[in-house]
Formats: sequence, structure tokens, C-alpha cells
Amino acid sequence: MNTQTLETFWQKTLHRAAKEPLEAQAEQVKAPLPFYKHRITYRSLDGVKVRACLGQPILGERGNGKLPAIVTAPGYGGWEFGTELSECQRGYLVLQVYPRSQGESGELWKVEPSADQAWMNHGKHNPEGFYYQGAYVDVMRGIDYLLTRPDVDAGRIGLMGTSQGGGIVLAVGALDPRVKAVVAHVPYLCDLRNHRGLSTDLAGDPVFLNTFDYFDPVHLAPRLRAPTLLSAGGKDKTCPPETIRAVFDRLGGTKALAHYPELTHTSCGDFYAMSWEWLKRHLET
Repeated sequence: MNTQTLETFWQKTLHRAAKEPLEAQAEQVKAPLPFYKHRITYRSLDGVKVRACLGQPILGERGNGKLPAIVTAPGYGGWEFGTELSECQRGYLVLQVYPRSQGESGELWKVEPSADQAWMNHGKHNPEGFYYQGAYVDVMRGIDYLLTRPDVDAGRIGLMGTSQGGGIVLAVGALDPRVKAVVAHVPYLCDLRNHRGLSTDLAGDPVFLNTFDYFDPVHLAPRLRAPTLLSAGGKDKTCPPETIRAVFDRLGGTKALAHYPELTHTSCGDFYAMSWEWLKRHLET
């Protein structure tokens, strides 16, 4: 698609989002956990309220410095995160953001019934108001919240995501220069025009495809300069490996792609371990 058109659209979107007061509220969740858990609520694009959960390590006497932070988004069902809050015990703050209408954010604002857990149906015939316009900003506003905290190192913000969450973090990493490292496991939403498993009603709808061009990581990838680690499964029919490779090939910065020939659309212990090594290398040094 036209690069200038894409740039103009996102400049206007982010300018509008920046005018929204964050109005963040944090509530500590009382639970027998080996870390602190907080429920966060804040305002995002067009005044929509979003909820997130924050994991904060208990550092004791070592708790005087600023910590790196990881922001993550869920899979397409809206609830499941590939990165658990308990991972904060590695020495990070971990923020799980539920994009608008997904997971706990569904208590605050909802898409129409036909788009519930079929998020691409919401506003699919116009980039302005399309579901992922708001969803991407929701995650960026999570970064805004983190940077209000005195215990966060603004120069060490990373993103992690699996499936839908992987596609979201690729896009957010491209749109937000504050992001210093990205990890995307079997990311969804990539190179959608060439996605052989896309539903017939979407694949055959040229207006929808024109809309999604504004949000597809394959078009945003040239903007992503943070070190980026991706994975792909050779037997993944949900997120075919060639769609992920298309994004990888357009990344301009430090990058790596782990391809698992026998992997379906599921978790991978080897890649999970690799992910934390990647984040340690790029956020802790």
C-alpha cells in the first residue's frame, strides 16, 4: 500500500490518542502470590476504557532501582496470554493488556455481538474505527501507564505476544519508538492478503482487505527497528509460516526467526526459553 497514506493515518490516530487523558487507576489484588498483582484501568482512543493486570516482583532491599517492563497482549479469544504475570519474578514488571472488549476489558466496553471474538468484523470496511485501530492504541496506552510509574525504566520496554498477541506486538513495536525489544510467537494477522486459511467472507472482501492493509504487520514492519524475535511452525494452519516470513523479510533492524518444521499452532518450550534470553540480551544490558 501507499507508504505516505499509511504514515498519515497513523500520525492522525496517535495524535488523537495523545489528547485523551490517561486517568489511570491501580488497585492491588489481595491474593496469596509470590509477587504483587495490580488491576489497572485507563482511558484509550476515543475515551474507551481498558483494563490490564500488572505483575510486580517483590524485591526487598534490591527494590530501589528502576526495572525493565514487558507488555503483552492475549490470543484471539481475548483471555489467554503466552506470558504469565508470575514471570515478573525474573526481575521485570509484566503488564497484561486486554484490548478493548477482550477479556476483562469487556466489562467496560463491548463490540457488537457479531464481532465478539471475531474482532476483525468490527468496522471492517473503514480503517477509521476498525477494531485494531483501537486495539493497537490500547497496548500503547499501557506503555503510557508504565511510564508514569517511578519503578519503570523508560529505556527498557519490551513486548511479548503469541498468536493474535504476536501480531499486535509486531504492529505496536513498529508504531511506538519507545519499544526496545519484541518477541512474537507464531504471530497472527500477518500478510493477510496471502493467508491461505483466512475465512472466505474476509478473503473475498476487497474492501475489508483494503482496510486491513493499514494494520497488517507486513506493511508496518519496515518501521520496526527494535530487535525482534519471531517463531513459525511448519504445520501451523492458523498462522502459516510463509505469512510470518513475509514480515520477517521486511524488518530492517536486528532480527531472528526460529522455524519449527513440526510445530502446529501451539506453545513451544524451546522458543519460550529463547524469548527470555532475547529479552535479557536487549533489555538488561
